[in-house]
Amino acid sequence: MNYIEATNWIKNIERAGSDYGIERMRELLVLLDEPDKDLKFIHVAGTNGKGSVTAYLTSVLKEAGYKVGTYNSPSVFRYNERWLINGEPLADELVAKYLTIVRETIEMEQKMRDAFGLDKFQPTAFEIETAVMFLAFYEAECDVCVLETGLGGRWDATNVIYDKELAVITPIGLDHCDILGHTLSEIASEKAAIIKDVCVTVEQAPEIMAEIRRPYRLENGEKAYYSPRVEVAKKAEFLSGDLTGQKFLYDGEEYEISLLGRHQIDNASLAICAIQELRKKHFKISDEALKSGLKKAVWHARIEVVREGKNGLYLSIPHDKVLVLDGSHNPHGAKTLANWLDEYCREKRVALVLGILRDKDYRGIVETLLPRAKEVVCITPPSPRALDKDALLKVVEDVKKEQRKQVKTTTNEDIKQAVQTALNGDAEVVVLCGSLTLFSALV
Repeated sequence: MNYIEATNWIKNIERAGSDYGIERMRELLVLLDEPDKDLKFIHVAGTNGKGSVTAYLTSVLKEAGYKVGTYNSPSVFRYNERWLINGEPLADELVAKYLTIVRETIEMEQKMRDAFGLDKFQPTAFEIETAVMFLAFYEAECDVCVLETGLGGRWDATNVIYDKELAVITPIGLDHCDILGHTLSEIASEKAAIIKDVCVTVEQAPEIMAEIRRPYRLENGEKAYYSPRVEVAKKAEFLSGDLTGQKFLYDGEEYEISLLGRHQIDNASLAICAIQELRKKHFKISDEALKSGLKKAVWHARIEVVREGKNGLYLSIPHDKVLVLDGSHNPHGAKTLANWLDEYCREKRVALVLGILRDKDYRGIVETLLPRAKEVVCITPPSPRALDKDALLKVVEDVKKEQRKQVKTTTNEDIKQAVQTALNGDAEVVVLCGSLTLFSALV
């Protein structure tokens, strides 16, 4: 298959939906000669901050001289971004190559099963993409791989790996409740299942910490609890910040990051704690590599400020306007965006171009962001799980009445046009937000 054929094939599988479990993932890897068995892994789970923490770790390890494979989802601008080698997306021809290998492997296995009257072998799209990750990172001879879970932890395809250098648990909140559970304890239990012998995390609610400190694995259908070593990142001290970055103190040492929002200081602190643990496992990472890597880390669509000039987007941004891209898709993430707007844009006229998936807490997101806006443009994300723009508009109108806010509200069929129209209007700050699925429309 060429690239277009390969990506069309995986999109068709994605439309079929997903079920969760790692047995089929292990079967697929065995058929592919277990490309995972000789790789080293850092495994990251949590509700918020997973992508940012993987970006920090990737950048620091790269600065230290390691060849780093990074696996994230979903992509922001291009499909290939979910597989990075030293921060660069996998080339089109390699994506096509590995998807073709996996497809042919699946089809050969299915023919064998058909011949013997066995059950069908139908890996999900995420399992196939995870297999591509293992193949790509193995053939690239990556020194270390940083993996972000797709959903949860226990039954996530990435949790198929037998061993890992380190597990990292970012802040946990209520998300994907229909799959992971309806309480923080239930969700934390599922995410803590990625922990093997050592974990780093941030200080969290007592019920979450209890699950992290005593996770369980299933052995013959029974829960077997164990006690990993858990290191909690120290609290950092904010020093200064503007639209270009932030400075902070961690354990008496000054660091600088380019990612925006006070929550990014917590994410960077967690990454520092993780690096300190990796040093104990004989990773050679100097203080210079740590500081340089943190500052150079890039993670798109997380309170990302875009100004006029070369920015890779098909938009015209006036010199006196700022475009902010933020993919936060739950109330906790929306709160971090709201806090940043309060800190740096309180006196500015803010327009939200808002699109949310229907399986998210869209009302909670609207309630959090609406007080910061003078204008809201509702759009429909390019996803089968999208909340329609008109349905979102009704939610915005309801919240507007409850909050007694004077906010201009409209809808737009076209995401790029909605953003450009807002930039050409009287808003000083335009924020495209609500879902990570929105941003591919801009390139």
